[in-house]
Amino acid sequence: MRLKKFTLPCNVENQFYSSLIDEKVVIVSVFGKSQYRAKGCKTQMLGQNLLVDLLDDPTVNDDNLSEIEGYYDPEDQVIYLHLRGILDTHTIVNQYNDFLDKQKCKDFLSAWAHMRDKYARALLILFQISHIIILSHPTHTFDYSYVHLFRALDVVRVACVGSLWRPLSTIAGLPDAWMTTGRPCSPRVLFYFEKSPAVFRDPNSTANIKKLEHALEDQIYHILRKHRVVTNISSNSLFAIPANQEFVYINTNSAESNDIFGYMMNELISSCKIKSSLRNAASIEPSLEFMNEDLDKRSFRSFLQQHINLAYSKGFDDNVGRHTTPSHFKIPTISQFIQVSNGLFNFFNSKNNDLKNLHGFLDTDAKFSKSRCNKVLPRALQAYQDNLPMHYGRTYHETKLSHSMIVFEMHARGPLFDEYREKLEAECVKHWKSGRQMCEVLSLTGNPCTNPLHKGGSEGAGGGEHSDIDIDDIDLLNVEHCSGVRYICACNCGRHQGPRDDPYNLRHANYDWFQMLAKQCGCGQFDKIEFPVFQPSTHNYRAAQLLPDTKRKDSFGRWELSTPQGPTQACSLADSTLHDNIEGYGSGGHSELTNDAAAQDGRRIVSKMNLTPNDTHKVVIQVSHSEPETTKDKSLVRQPSTTEYLPGMLHTESPVGLLPQFSSWSLICLGPSSLYSHNLGLQHQTGVLANSAFLLPWDVTVRLEHQKERGSFWPMVGDHASHAYSGRGKNFQNTNAMKCRKSKGGKEFVVKIFVGVEYECPRGHRFMASAPDKVLKATGNGIVKDSGNKVTSSTADMPLYFPCPCRQVKPLIAQLMRIHVVTPKAPVHVTLNPRVQPGPPPCPIFVTGCEEPIKLSQSAYWILRLPYVYMGEKGAYLTPKEHPVSISHGRLLAGMYSISEVVPEK
Repeated sequence: MRLKKFTLPCNVENQFYSSLIDEKVVIVSVFGKSQYRAKGCKTQMLGQNLLVDLLDDPTVNDDNLSEIEGYYDPEDQVIYLHLRGILDTHTIVNQYNDFLDKQKCKDFLSAWAHMRDKYARALLILFQISHIIILSHPTHTFDYSYVHLFRALDVVRVACVGSLWRPLSTIAGLPDAWMTTGRPCSPRVLFYFEKSPAVFRDPNSTANIKKLEHALEDQIYHILRKHRVVTNISSNSLFAIPANQEFVYINTNSAESNDIFGYMMNELISSCKIKSSLRNAASIEPSLEFMNEDLDKRSFRSFLQQHINLAYSKGFDDNVGRHTTPSHFKIPTISQFIQVSNGLFNFFNSKNNDLKNLHGFLDTDAKFSKSRCNKVLPRALQAYQDNLPMHYGRTYHETKLSHSMIVFEMHARGPLFDEYREKLEAECVKHWKSGRQMCEVLSLTGNPCTNPLHKGGSEGAGGGEHSDIDIDDIDLLNVEHCSGVRYICACNCGRHQGPRDDPYNLRHANYDWFQMLAKQCGCGQFDKIEFPVFQPSTHNYRAAQLLPDTKRKDSFGRWELSTPQGPTQACSLADSTLHDNIEGYGSGGHSELTNDAAAQDGRRIVSKMNLTPNDTHKVVIQVSHSEPETTKDKSLVRQPSTTEYLPGMLHTESPVGLLPQFSSWSLICLGPSSLYSHNLGLQHQTGVLANSAFLLPWDVTVRLEHQKERGSFWPMVGDHASHAYSGRGKNFQNTNAMKCRKSKGGKEFVVKIFVGVEYECPRGHRFMASAPDKVLKATGNGIVKDSGNKVTSSTADMPLYFPCPCRQVKPLIAQLMRIHVVTPKAPVHVTLNPRVQPGPPPCPIFVTGCEEPIKLSQSAYWILRLPYVYMGEKGAYLTPKEHPVSISHGRLLAGMYSISEVVPEK
């Protein structure tokens, strides 16, 4: 009667016939290691693969990571149990990846500790229910790692003895000794080694396998006794080994291997040989002798049967020594076996407090790692804390943290490495934030605040406090930001310099500080042109809520075009694009300049300036006597809001109808043009480098066409002969000079304008540029060979940032801060339309807010001061730190300068 395979826990009615449940059985269990090709099978030594289907790919329970299979042998009245788990290569390969995904372990050792815990629970069941346990090993050497496993199981088994009484007491007919000790006997362990050395597998060899087996028995017994796995009293030990019987068996049959398919082929061949011998038994006498020799051949079956027979005859008594106590030995019925095994299975796979230490006993790698990391952690933390300043920022913190991590990584080991590494990082961060953290909010020039972490302060370069710092619930001081950096900067007119703190507030950076310095300098009393600012009409005014994708008109009243070079300026004096823009009006094209200017200012002239092909710097002005346009169209122009102001600076993406509370620009008149002498240079400016303290002369030829009558503002040829342009004469310093001559189309004259593009570095060094890529340098006699054509040309932008020529190891970056213009004494207006793009596209273009170019008065010295800081909705545009500086970092757009006719008042 052959019964099918069963697994624990099992059902009596489904697995066994009712007539067998009262039969007594000896329990023989098999566990150990196996090679991958064996598919977890370790029962070949029993003569057949009782528990494994050789054609299947066996799996284990995903929760327990093990499987206890069983088979009942009715002839010998033996139940064989076979444990498959993580000691089998086939199982661990299949289960490892899935286990890592479930446990979220970062390394193999951590995963291995959890796997061993699952396997040890299944192995405890075998040690608590078996009479004989077979440890199978694929080689012929004893695996020393079993010692630690056995010691851990023994400690946990002793701790669970008291708790096992409860599930066992419910089973009828179970002896008291069994319930007291938790097991039917102290199981006897036999050792089976699947493979012997090659010399013993050679049939012609005379080597004696028994000597090797006995030597292994002595070695194993010595190891187990030394580590107190087995003792003199078997009932106090996890298991026993026989004192007077062999307990080690080494397989010498080369046909028996872990190659399952090879094993099946060898068994088939052997079967054919035996049947052939039986058919010829009558005629061939030696065949009977062959069979008898084969039956008498040593086998593990016969080796095991001796222990089974002893179990049925009188049981095991493996106590040694003089003072021993009687040991109990009970053989259960099948019914008792099923009930006990099910109860033990549920007990050892539950969350029992007695089993909580099992994982700790098995996880020796974690213990070593914990001990090692606990020793290294204070040393690494001390490396972080050494020589720390009172307060320090994130960059210094990360540098020190990196150094402490290097110290930790040099000495820490094991699976807890990552856990303690995170703990070290947390301790360092905690130390940093315990009163040592620096505020680090960037100023508008990009320098971090050096104060301790605090509340309050201005917006900074990023437009607010650090987003990664939650200081709402922290008791911190409420102070202003301070980077500790100071700069030297000149006032609006450039005649006075003073130190200034690194700004964190846009108003202070572009307005308040210059107003304060203007009081010291006195330039606040000079004539100036006011830029449009917000004028409230109520006390409840507020900042406007900006919407994305908004556009505003530029200084010509035209909608801003998103082009890399910006819109073409209609009044540029040195580019042929002027002809295209203005000629479009005469041909019926779109001319927003003329329409908007006439509608808003009521100008009585139509100015048409053209560069003729033959005259490179000739401006053509066409004048008519048309009456001023009515002002009825002025009502169509949207008036700026008086209840909401623009929170920031004006640029091309600012909403229409909103103005800032203050202007970041300044345009003042120092006085008459005679203040500047081209021979002497800039004597009234402070901090300008000596060889660069000059303005660039810019000669512009202007021709008046279609004049119907002579006006007082347009002299005939020779009217001002005494004041004509006289070259290098004594009157050369008179910038009002003008030379007139007749032309076919009307009157032609030359005006001289002086311009200067001034840069200023953080140390207060100021210098002029003679071209977009060149610093102005005069000769020793004060002669300037360059002209202003390159800086006023509309074909090239002027860089916003330029390396300072001062002698430094690393050149400082200077910023374009002022535009100097000395206007001529002539019936023309020099107009300015500054437009700055402080960063690469899509950076917006910052403007003054004027709807048309700014007209400068004649024969005067004007200085346009540009913003100190450019700040948009996304924060401040910082000065580049690297060298050389590309023009893409910031630029003053070409087409800033233009000219128009002076209109006489009626």
